[in-house]
Amino acid sequence: MVLYLRNLVSIFILLLFSSSVNAETLDTLLDGLDGKQHALSNYIGKGKWVVVNVWGTDCPYCRAELDALIDFHDLHQDKDAMVVGLTLDWPTFNFPDKKELSEFALDYFIEYPLMMVDAKLAGDVVGKEVNMIPLTFFYNPNGDLVLRLNGLVTSAQLEKIIKDDSVRYQVEWADDVPPEFMPKK
Repeated sequence: MVLYLRNLVSIFILLLFSSSVNAETLDTLLDGLDGKQHALSNYIGKGKWVVVNVWGTDCPYCRAELDALIDFHDLHQDKDAMVVGLTLDWPTFNFPDKKELSEFALDYFIEYPLMMVDAKLAGDVVGKEVNMIPLTFFYNPNGDLVLRLNGLVTSAQLEKIIKDDSVRYQVEWADDVPPEFMPKK
């Protein structure tokens, strides 16, 4: 019984510590495509679902999910959800070229906030390792990270997730994942 209680206390401390670290990292300032500095804490925990998508302009899977993300943001931004893009260069996982990203955003009519990151900074900000793209994190209206989706997100998944108030943090693999990121069996 003592060992069980000790393990339970250890788990509680780890969860408490990981939540506080995540809250602090959400305040990290990121360079926005708009020339201003942004922190995810400006968006997360403000009463809306926030979908944080880590992506790159040259990633074909990222391009394939863009329409779903753009449509979702346009449909929900004034009500209950929004999208924030953390953009990095593909395949280097370094910072993207701002001019190229600006032109891309204009060409694709991306109106949600875009911030420029590298993989380390993106991981620091969301509190979870960024080791593949596309990668999507879902924060509920209270600001809790409830889902990490590895791979291509679809319109149906976006809609389903924001309707589920009972979601607890989990990692899921999308139906469509770049082959180089598939888990080893």
